[in-house]
Amino acid sequence: MVHLKRFEAPSLAEALRSVEKECGRDALVIDTKSTRSGYVVVATAQQPQPDQQPGPVRRRIGQVLAPRRWTPAFHEIAQAGTTFGLSSRILRVIENALLGTRVNLNTPGDPSLPTTAARVLKALVPCGELDQRILALVGPTGVGKTTSLAKLAARAVRTRHESVAIVSLDTYRVAAVEQMRAFSEMLGIPFTVAFTPLDLRRAVAEHATADRILIDTTGRGPFDTDAIASLAGALEIDGMHTALCLQAGQRYRDAAATLDAFAGLEPMGMIITKWDETTAPGEVLSLAIERELPIAFITDGQEVPEAMIPADPGVLAAAALGLAEDTAETIL
Repeated sequence: MVHLKRFEAPSLAEALRSVEKECGRDALVIDTKSTRSGYVVVATAQQPQPDQQPGPVRRRIGQVLAPRRWTPAFHEIAQAGTTFGLSSRILRVIENALLGTRVNLNTPGDPSLPTTAARVLKALVPCGELDQRILALVGPTGVGKTTSLAKLAARAVRTRHESVAIVSLDTYRVAAVEQMRAFSEMLGIPFTVAFTPLDLRRAVAEHATADRILIDTTGRGPFDTDAIASLAGALEIDGMHTALCLQAGQRYRDAAATLDAFAGLEPMGMIITKWDETTAPGEVLSLAIERELPIAFITDGQEVPEAMIPADPGVLAAAALGLAEDTAETIL
């Protein structure tokens, strides 16, 4: 008899830890849903079926457990996900969820398997909008914050017909200031350079009637803790929110270090930049899933604002598992 257990937690990571603690590392995740208060995961301990291999294939190497093999039918999907850059942890959650469905994972060829797997992944991908009135883009150097901010401003003005003001803290790069100044003039919106935290506060007050105030910041490396702390202090303004920009081709460990470094700024969401410059954006996508940081936009070129696409979990799931782009429409 299969005993299903329901796990509720403020975050998906906490819920999965509870599943692993009570049902074991090879638990079957039957369902995953987001709620207003967090996440609900339905799972059960893995029980061998008559037509399945009994138990996971593992062996000890010192203190490290070698990962078990993928089920035969899931192997091709796992290969596509791995090539895309998805973490083995995310792929294992998908496989375990499929083991609790009617999909046959022992025999390749089930035509419903790819879209069912994509539906599971879609439920895991966090997406959200950046509708905060005062928003600062933060992140490491060279990630594309200035270009992303220009795209956000253009979308707000041309698509949403909002009044927008831009403030730049990026006084380290003269070219960045002049680029943003020229862009602001093209859009016909006010632009201010803030050299100090006091300048920033004055600029925000000056543009109090604007529908949206967008702030460009100086890029900071994840290990420049003093500079990040200084930036956090400058952004301590009522109503201020931040969004973290991460480059699509960044390695998981480096992206995680960046996210940890900027955690004190409490980013409301993520913009994944330069999607068109890598073949494996799945490592950053995996980080967003595991840390539950909503993805707001994907940027895939220099065109303003066309090369900024609102993040769609179905489209991202289809891409991550190597499915055709039009398959996303069938992922309910």
